[in-house]
Amino acid sequence: MNTNNPPPLSLTESIFCAADAAEEHEEFTLAASLFLQAALMGDGAAMSRLAILYESGRGVSWDVEASMAWDRRAIDAGHATSRFNLGITCRRSGQIRQARYWFEQALEHGDHDAALELAKLYVVSDKERDTVRGYLQQVLHSEDVFPSSKEEAAEMLAALDQVSAKAGPYQTGAQP
Repeated sequence: MNTNNPPPLSLTESIFCAADAAEEHEEFTLAASLFLQAALMGDGAAMSRLAILYESGRGVSWDVEASMAWDRRAIDAGHATSRFNLGITCRRSGQIRQARYWFEQALEHGDHDAALELAKLYVVSDKERDTVRGYLQQVLHSEDVFPSSKEEAAEMLAALDQVSAKAGPYQTGAQP
């Protein structure tokens, strides 16, 4: 008996892999159909990927509500990344408070890339410099973030420090 062979994929896993391959080949309608099949079988990752397709309008009609609904189903199915994705969708649709909530949930569940997104939400207020700095530091000190997130956090922190040096603590830099 050869123990080096991986176990066969389940039907759901096979459908997901086919959907993933279709999406990679930009066959978005096929990918959406296959992700839907796997999602209806309870696959949280497929639910999340279907949500992304609805949010972008690839392979399906653009539908933010459907995107959010699939992300919520994915969260209920235990798919952690969907909290972050739902935050992105909420922010893009102008639902900033909901975006903050979902990014906070993602961060609470170990998605440290969400700290960068929270920093972006708070950077609009000079009074939130310490909050922004704290989130950026979380990104920089995490080993579980994308390299691009670390780069962006470092750039934002440098810009924040530069503005802070010019304006002083909690000043907007406006002239009297």
